[in-house]
Amino acid sequence: MNISIISVGKIKEKFLKAAIDEYSKRLSKYCKLNIIEVADEKTPDNAS
Repeated sequence: MNISIISVGKIKEKFLKAAIDEYSKRLSKYCKLNIIEVADEKTPDNAS
């Protein structure tokens, strides 16, 4: 089984990175985990 997780922007918080690493390690026995980080769009200055 393949699982893909797509996140918008970089994951900056250390506790989230640690949690992702831990769950990736746990899930690797049962499936292939693929984490994709896509670039965040800048918000225009005139956004309401």
